[in-house]
Amino acid sequence: MNGYSDYLFLLSPPENIRHQVMRYKKASAKHIGDFGSMNSPAHITVNQLERQKPFMVDSAFERVESTLQAMPPVLLHMDGFKYFEHLHSKNTIYAYIRSTPAMETWFALLRKNLNIKKAVVPHITVVRNVPEADFKKLWPNFKHKKLQEPFWISELKILQRETFGTIAGKWQPYKTIPFRNTTGLAGKNSWKQQQEAKAEIAARKQVKLF
Repeated sequence: MNGYSDYLFLLSPPENIRHQVMRYKKASAKHIGDFGSMNSPAHITVNQLERQKPFMVDSAFERVESTLQAMPPVLLHMDGFKYFEHLHSKNTIYAYIRSTPAMETWFALLRKNLNIKKAVVPHITVVRNVPEADFKKLWPNFKHKKLQEPFWISELKILQRETFGTIAGKWQPYKTIPFRNTTGLAGKNSWKQQQEAKAEIAARKQVKLF
């Protein structure tokens, strides 16, 4: 890959969470038709770098990759839905990630290791940047939903695309960095809890969303 590249840093939740979010996307599409984020897999965006020289990014990761691997996995809690208001009367509905001291400390460490200056609210987008009329149709169905699910994040994924490529917006896998320190910040929670949570979720019946 020559010239300039863009990079997207994200945290990908496990399959059961991706499945739950996709169900809400499909339910929303039945009410308002197709929308921009309809087919996007559930993820938490950490950062995006635009118009970077690939050799410089490669060198940067050689310096910080071991530091990122020394981070622990983190236990997050999806807890209902909220929304962002944008300019031009558009809104984004997202699955809220509950704020806890452990979660805030972990994300602060991730931002420090990646040299990210601006803190963003960790969230999982469900319906992105839709007109106000569509938002008003959807939000009454979301605002009282109690989607409460714990899930572990155990790796950072980085995607890459050519800034001036012929296929605009085509992201490709660039690097996956596992968080290997299983006794760090998440020490009060065990991998056994993760398996118990998965078993509990798998046992639930699928119900109509709205």
